[in-house]
Amino acid sequence: MFRTLRNHDGTPLVALDRDELQMDGVLDGQGAVPDDQPMHIQRVGKACYLVRAVNEDGLPDLDEVFRL
Repeated sequence: MFRTLRNHDGTPLVALDRDELQMDGVLDGQGAVPDDQPMHIQRVGKACYLVRAVNEDGLPDLDEVFRL
């Protein structure tokens, strides 16, 4: 899935897919984006970024994220 990098008042933004956020339990019970959901963005290489939702236990371990 391709998304366009947008300028939002000087801040670069890329939208995440609502259905995938719902599937992962990031959205609230009504399917709305919670105001207080912390997200962690990590640069992992040139032009490559990892976005993780922070849960009550902190950040998911990378071995949980990239299960093979």
